[in-house]
Amino acid sequence: MTATPESAYRFRQLFAQWLDATISVDAERRSDIVLAVYEAVANAAEHAYAADAHSGSPASGAPSGAIEVRAQTTREESLEVTVTDAGRWKSDASSSPYRGRGLALISALSDASDVSSGPGGTSVTLTWHQRLSV
Repeated sequence: MTATPESAYRFRQLFAQWLDATISVDAERRSDIVLAVYEAVANAAEHAYAADAHSGSPASGAPSGAIEVRAQTTREESLEVTVTDAGRWKSDASSSPYRGRGLALISALSDASDVSSGPGGTSVTLTWHQRLSV
């Protein structure tokens, strides 16, 4: 998907539909999964691709702004979702006290999470174990 807030919002709806069709979880667990995955996608949409300070468009030479999401269930009845971008982290200049809680939220809502970042981009992997009916 393209790294925009609109795409992230649409993805959230599509992911929830996919989740409902793929596994069976209680309403609270479903909500946790959808929110955590959405937060990872929204973080990539907001922070991965540096924008030109004057135009708001990607800086010259920057990637077009793609986000890839892969989700799979395992034999152990776990769900693993990986959100990957090819950008470089762009900090939010806002000093709002309500910002900067995305990774903590992701960690709290998933059974396990891992963030790896480097020159080629960032990958966030979220895992939920058991309590899933595949």
